[in-house]
Amino acid sequence: MTSERKVVVITGASRGVNTIPGMPCIHHDQYDIDGIRVERFTTAPKDAAQRPPLICVHGGCHASWSWQEHAAVYAAAGYEVHALNWRGRGGSAAINDDSFVKMSIADVVDDIEKVARCFDTPPVLIAHSMGGLAAQLYASAHEVGALVLLTPVVPSNVGATPHELPIGDAPWGPPPPDLARQMFFQGLDDMQAAHFYALLVPESPLRVYEATRWSLAVDATKLTAPILIVSGALDILTPPETGAALAALYGATYQLEPAHGHNVLLGEGARRIAEDVIAWLVGRLAH
Repeated sequence: MTSERKVVVITGASRGVNTIPGMPCIHHDQYDIDGIRVERFTTAPKDAAQRPPLICVHGGCHASWSWQEHAAVYAAAGYEVHALNWRGRGGSAAINDDSFVKMSIADVVDDIEKVARCFDTPPVLIAHSMGGLAAQLYASAHEVGALVLLTPVVPSNVGATPHELPIGDAPWGPPPPDLARQMFFQGLDDMQAAHFYALLVPESPLRVYEATRWSLAVDATKLTAPILIVSGALDILTPPETGAALAALYGATYQLEPAHGHNVLLGEGARRIAEDVIAWLVGRLAH
């Protein structure tokens, strides 16, 4: 990470991350960059400089905590991992309600850009859900090394059937625990679901509208980097047919997870999916 372009302030004490047997000890800290709080995961291998940085972009109602399983795998593979928090959550700059309710998924592009411009090498974006659409928008205007979209919200040019979810004009959610579990936490046990539910935050109603009515367009001709799209067969928010259609639009690699829903980041199977991401990434970057 270059220190010449931006001043990075380390805000959290360095500590190790618990890993599975055989996985190297992972260094974990936090920093702020222009009002964006970022969690960083590294193992500092000797050849780290030869690998592009990974920026992880969370989804709606979530924050950087949602990457804890995937980030450990990515870092253990030798990548420097930067899991950002959108403005208004997770330690990033606060936003008043009047501004927050008008925030678009497109505004997350600016959050990504604040982190990405710190690097001399175009980053790889790995993004989930609403963050997946933000990553597509970012990659249509900025150079990236690759794009990994996990159960992503799709743009309007896919032509997906909208969800008629009640939204209103006030901060949306989080939804009730039972609904949140069905939407976000399929595959987790009661204790896990309760733990992560407590971490959810309200979302901008405009973003919820954009993510359920598929109302933002992306210029597919501007996406030139390798793309991997992962869908969950049980996903009720971003159904697998939308992921397959997006892969067809972009000429992307498509992977369907038959035992997963929208949640491919946490719980059983998450680390294996992260390992699949790394295997694809290594193969694509080798070319």
